[in-house]
Amino acid sequence: MEVDLLSRIQFALTAGFHFLFPPITIGLSLFIVVLEAMFLRSGETAYRAAAKFFLKLFAVIFAIGVVTGIVLEFEFGTNWPVYSRFVGDVFGSPLAIEAVFAFFMESVFLGIAIWGWNRVGRKAHFAATLLMCIGTHLSAVWIIAANSFMQTPGGFELQYENPSGAVEILADSAVPTAAQIPYTRAVITDFWDMAFNASMMDRFLHTVSASWLCGAFFALGVCGYMLLRKPEVRFSAQCAKAALVYSGVSVIFMMFTGHGSARLLAQTQPEKLSAFEGHYATSKNAPLYIIGWVDEDAQKVSGLKANGFFSLLAYGAFDKEVKGLRDLPSDEFLKKIHSGMSPEELDAVRPNYWPPVNFCFQTFRAMVYLGGAICIFVAWGFWLWLFKRLFDLKYRSSRLFWMAAMFSAALPVCASQFGWAAAEVGRQPWIVWHILKTSDAVTTAASASEILFSIILFSCIFAAVAGLGVWVVYKKITGYNEEDA
Repeated sequence: MEVDLLSRIQFALTAGFHFLFPPITIGLSLFIVVLEAMFLRSGETAYRAAAKFFLKLFAVIFAIGVVTGIVLEFEFGTNWPVYSRFVGDVFGSPLAIEAVFAFFMESVFLGIAIWGWNRVGRKAHFAATLLMCIGTHLSAVWIIAANSFMQTPGGFELQYENPSGAVEILADSAVPTAAQIPYTRAVITDFWDMAFNASMMDRFLHTVSASWLCGAFFALGVCGYMLLRKPEVRFSAQCAKAALVYSGVSVIFMMFTGHGSARLLAQTQPEKLSAFEGHYATSKNAPLYIIGWVDEDAQKVSGLKANGFFSLLAYGAFDKEVKGLRDLPSDEFLKKIHSGMSPEELDAVRPNYWPPVNFCFQTFRAMVYLGGAICIFVAWGFWLWLFKRLFDLKYRSSRLFWMAAMFSAALPVCASQFGWAAAEVGRQPWIVWHILKTSDAVTTAASASEILFSIILFSCIFAAVAGLGVWVVYKKITGYNEEDA
C-alpha cells in the first residue's frame, strides 16, 4: 500500500480510538455536576456517594483519553508535515489554547474534586466540580474549532513565498498549486472568524449533545448493573432517574442540532451532503433513501426511498432543488485548479473531487439509525417510569430494560464513531476544504513499511491500554461497596 493510504489508516485508527473516551468524559462531567448539585440541595448522602463514585470512573477514562491523545499530536509532525507547516499558524492556536487553559483547568479541578471531599467545604467542592466540567467543555470548544477550520476555513489569508523570496498574498478562495504548496502558509487575519468559522457552533453543539448522551448512557449502564447485581447500593435508583432524565434532554438536543448541522452542509459543504444521500443528479423533490446501496461506477442508488424528503431536509421544502454530485464542485471552482478545460473535460475530472460516496452513505445511515435506537431506548425507560415499573424488577420488562442498559452504553459511542467517520471522510479529498488536498499534505520522508510498522505497534499499544482501562473500570464497578462512599 502507498504512504498516502497508510497514513490515512494510521490517523483514522489512532483518532478513532482516542475519540472513544472524550465523549464519555464530557458527558460524565455534566452528570457529576448534576449529582453534586442534587446533594447540595437535598442533603441526601446517596447523591454524594454517586458523585464520588462516578468521579473515580471519570478519572480513569480521562487518563486513557489523555494518553491516546498525545499520539495524535506527534502524528501531525511525523505523517502530515506539509499540513502542519501549511496551517500551523491557524491550527496551532486553538490547540495551544486548549492545552494551556482548558486542559489544565480540567486537570487541576479534577484533582480537587477527587481528593477534596473531606478537605474543602461542600460549596467549594461543588465549585471545583463545576469548573472541571467547564474545562472539559472548553477543551471541546477549541478542539472542534481547530477541526471545523478544516471543514469551513475562515479568518485567514494564504501567504506564498515566491522564488525571489518575496511574500505574496494569494487571492481569496485561491487553491494553491502543487508547486506552491510547500511555500504557502495559512496565516490568521481574524482570530475570532477563524475560531468561530461557519460550521463551528453547529458542530460543537451536535458533538456536545452526542457526548452528553455517551455520559448519560454510561451512567445508565452502571446503574443497571448496580440494580441487578448490587441491589444494596443506595444510590442506584436516584442515580438511574437522573441519568434517564439526562438522556431524554440530550436526545432532544441531539435531534435538533443534528438537523441544523445537516441544513448547514447544504450551504457550506454540498458535496458532502450529496454524498451522504448518494445524490448524483441535480433535481427538485430529491429523494431520501431509507436504506440502499450506492453503485459508484454507475452513479446510482438502489434501495427504499422517500421522494422529496432530501429537499425537505436540506432546504425545508419538497420542491426545492438540490445540487447533485455531477454538478459539484462547480465549474467555477474547478477552473481555479484546471484552467482552460472545456466543460466536458471538467465533467471528466469532477469525480476526483468527490468523497467515497457509498462509505459516506452507509456511515451516515448507521449514525442516524443508532440515534433512532437511542430514542427508542430512552422512550422505553420513560414508559416504564410512567407506569411505575422502572425499578420493580418483578416485571420482565423492567429486568430486560436494565439488562439492555448495561450494554446500551455502546450505542451513542458507536453513533459518534460513525458520525465522525462520515464527517471526516465526507470532506475528502480535502484536508482543508477547497484549499489543500489530503494527498498533498502527507509525508514524503517516511516509507510505507515504516508507517505499516507504526500502525501495528500503535494497535498493540492501544489494545493493551484499552484492555487495562476496561479492566480498571470493571473492577471499580464490580468491587464497589457502600464503605467506599
